[in-house]
Amino acid sequence: MSARPVTAFTDGPVTRVGAILNYAQSRVRDDVLTGLEGEDKDFADSVRAAIFTFANIPERISARDVPRIQRDIAPDDLTLIVAGAGEGDRKAIDFLLDNISKRMAENIREEAKEKKGVTPEDVEAAMIRAVGVIRDLEAAGEIFFVANDA
Repeated sequence: MSARPVTAFTDGPVTRVGAILNYAQSRVRDDVLTGLEGEDKDFADSVRAAIFTFANIPERISARDVPRIQRDIAPDDLTLIVAGAGEGDRKAIDFLLDNISKRMAENIREEAKEKKGVTPEDVEAAMIRAVGVIRDLEAAGEIFFVANDA
């Protein structure tokens, strides 16, 4: 036993790769997962199940937790996301806005319409920050992820 080296990581490879991809830009994340799929489909599927991205919000977050999440996401980030997100993220945006007060959701939509100069890079950064807030709340036990059946 004493000849066994001390491991550098306590988590397994799926958890480590998933954690890295959680913070990667969506283009990079998709490229890595596509490459992994070509090498080892089972591993790629396990990593997909381990990651949590903005697009996963409707499937992994309970509607009752959305007001709690919304309080911690910077208002400018939420407005930026609504203003510049693509169609692929519309489901997550609608889920978030449908589960907060109608007045607040309408204010965010109005501010988003007036927002100028929104770049995809700014939107991606705001989404990463929003997902970070959600992960922090989950790690603190303030919200819980819904089981991912993927």
